[in-house]
Amino acid sequence: MKPNSEILLCQMYQLGPDKWNYVDIGYTHINSKNELILLQKDTSQEVIVVPIKQENEFCFDQEEAIQFHCVQDYALSFQSREGAMGVWTRIQNILVENEAEDQDSIALTPVSETNLETILDTMNNMIAYGSQSKQMLLSYLINKKEYFDKLIKLFQQLEKDNNTNLLQTMCQIVKNIVTVAEHELFQIILNDQNYLFIFGALEYDTEMNKKNFVPHRQYLEKHAPNQEQRATQNHSFHISAAVLARLWFGLLHRRVPVDVHKDSFNSCYVDLFKYIENSKDFLIEVIDKLRNFNFLALRFLCEICSVFKEFPDLNKVVIYQKLSEYGLYEIIEDYINDSLKGFEKYKAKLKKLKLKISDDVFTKIPNMILELLIVCLQHCPNYFRQYVISEHQQVLKYPFFNIIVENAFQNELYMEALKLMIDNNSEEQNETMDLFLLQFYPKITAQISHTATKEFKQQFLEITLGLVRAMKPQVKEAVILNQVALKVGFVLQENQKLLQTKCLQIIKLICLSRDDDINNEITMIIPNLISVILAYKGLRENLIFSQQLEIIKIIYEGISQKLITSLEDELKRRENQPNYQRIHEIFKNLKNNCMKQQFSSQPQQQSQMQSRYNVVVDDEMDLFISVQGHSSPHLVKQQKKTQDHEEEVDLITKKIKID
Repeated sequence: MKPNSEILLCQMYQLGPDKWNYVDIGYTHINSKNELILLQKDTSQEVIVVPIKQENEFCFDQEEAIQFHCVQDYALSFQSREGAMGVWTRIQNILVENEAEDQDSIALTPVSETNLETILDTMNNMIAYGSQSKQMLLSYLINKKEYFDKLIKLFQQLEKDNNTNLLQTMCQIVKNIVTVAEHELFQIILNDQNYLFIFGALEYDTEMNKKNFVPHRQYLEKHAPNQEQRATQNHSFHISAAVLARLWFGLLHRRVPVDVHKDSFNSCYVDLFKYIENSKDFLIEVIDKLRNFNFLALRFLCEICSVFKEFPDLNKVVIYQKLSEYGLYEIIEDYINDSLKGFEKYKAKLKKLKLKISDDVFTKIPNMILELLIVCLQHCPNYFRQYVISEHQQVLKYPFFNIIVENAFQNELYMEALKLMIDNNSEEQNETMDLFLLQFYPKITAQISHTATKEFKQQFLEITLGLVRAMKPQVKEAVILNQVALKVGFVLQENQKLLQTKCLQIIKLICLSRDDDINNEITMIIPNLISVILAYKGLRENLIFSQQLEIIKIIYEGISQKLITSLEDELKRRENQPNYQRIHEIFKNLKNNCMKQQFSSQPQQQSQMQSRYNVVVDDEMDLFISVQGHSSPHLVKQQKKTQDHEEEVDLITKKIKID
């Protein structure tokens, strides 16, 4: 499940003295540190972060809620049991892994010349075995800080003896240390006592035997702060941008965790980006390595692009422009094509060269390539959009666009990339969206039928919801030509909560467009809408039922008498149904209220109300607005909601008595 997927949307409650109190609404997320995080729906700020451990007493009520203890008792209430089950399954798996993990079960061989090869083999095996053994190695190195002192002494002795073979072994050991380094360990290996050892050992990397290569320690003498400068910086070693670039990619070819830099090297980030921006050769070298199937170059690009969001003031466009000019998107297209064929070409090439690459690498590359593409689309989408509809792609009938659309309904990352490509939130013209509406959208809508899967229908609704947010001429034309309203009405009748929610949001946005041509399309939905409303016999406070009645209210508030007549005629045809009288009374009161508002309001207030409905409202948050609270702000306190419902019920009761 991707981040910010609706299935992960939930409300958080805190246990009070006698009841559960509403706290906030947001998306659940489990990070790499096995922490359950609730990200606030609108701001994406962290509402709560709780480690997934036995002492936090996680439990599942077998319905739609997950409870846990973190200083106080909390509960996450999901929209569906499916969403709660998905998160609970992941929590259970992590708890089982935690029980099986034993941090004290490893011990590296004592440091000596004769044991150096054994130490390297042990580290290699632990890194290859998986994330759990990597974490065990990380914990060991943090807790055994004296191990570094012994490695440093041995390294100094090996240099005096000029023992090249063992120095190269030491280099590989240091690479492994950096590979598993996170947070505390990373600060240890780059402190004043250890950083010269780290860079010194890496000078013996056979990959760095380039012409005119400047040894790292010699380079540091010119670029790194001296001891006096470090003393004025609270004894914290701040690496210069160029040195950090070496460490991050050109030197180690290893991933430096983003979280580390937030704490330790934040002051270097801006300099690093400026270094990349101004360097003529650095990005070219990275792209060349990526073109030659260098997995670590791909990891570097993913990291460097993903941290842009932490620095909104940076001129990202220049770097993305350079990446585009150097051929990043052509390489991404080649990677995606090869990944769909199982990387047969590269595997054959590597076999011929007698090079071994872990199968784990080939498993990770497809997702990492798509994640890199998504990050590029999030920060600077225009360059990729220009590439995907370029003249070269047009001549070949848009092969890359076809691949993304074909795989979007089976893979969430492809779907995320597609949504960003056809984003309709900007006032600027999006030619990629125009091409999608013309060439691909008709094929998608044509597949909506009884045989379509629930997942396909949900993805269709999400795409459509994104398109109708702004009823531009080309979107309006696509909605009419493809009978989108009729397709949405068809899906609305299915007894699926998530699908119904999306359908109602789409219908609401279409109604708010207040367009005569679109009103004709809405007429086709009315029979389906009336059928669903009549079929519901529960409480009026039900969220989906409130959404249905809100659409009825919007129709009554509109100026289309034809639409209102069609609505009332359709309801009249069903007067023999058991629930007719109750729904008829509700419709009648809604109509009376709307008419009173229209006659009593001043012209200025009427224009304000009309303009308010013309604003495209937020997506999922509409789900939590009551019928009478249509004009109220989105974020309403839970107690205020209850009071509004009670006042609404009283008002309707009085109206019925008067009638």
